Amino acid sequence: MKPTCVISCPIDTFSGYGARSRDFVKSLIELKGEEWDIKILPQRWGECPWNYLSQDDPLRKRFIMGVDNNNRPEVWMQITVPNEFQPVGTQHNIGVSAGIESNIYPGDWIEGSNRMSLNFLSSKHSKDILDNTQLEKKDNKTNQSIGMVKFDGISEV
Repeated sequence: MKPTCVISCPIDTFSGYGARSRDFVKSLIELKGEEWDIKILPQRWGECPWNYLSQDDPLRKRFIMGVDNNNRPEVWMQITVPNEFQPVGTQHNIGVSAGIESNIYPGDWIEGSNRMSLNFLSSKHSKDILDNTQLEKKDNKTNQSIGMVKFDGISEV
């Protein structure tokens, strides 16, 4: 029996992340489509318009309405910003993000990336920033230091 892979992404939006989702999903289907049962959970992307894909686009046949605790996939992928990453898969959770073209990763993005088993980023620069950012974590009420936030997972370009 094929493992189920669900990709949560803004694939049907007129957005940069929509284009990224379409490219990624098509490549994954080409690479693993015979081995995995690949499904798509379409997501909104801000206020971007929907219905980029034509009604007869074969990707639409893979659309599902949701995932719950009774039908969790073996492989879960999310294409979004890292603070939205949530581990849903029973075996693997993969985050896919453009990352950030700056010199520091926000703390909530690091924490989101840490929730995933593997993170794919768009550039070596984004990977290096994620891998090397360390931030002091403070208590919201007392503003006292409660430790460091740093990436402790696996990232790839």
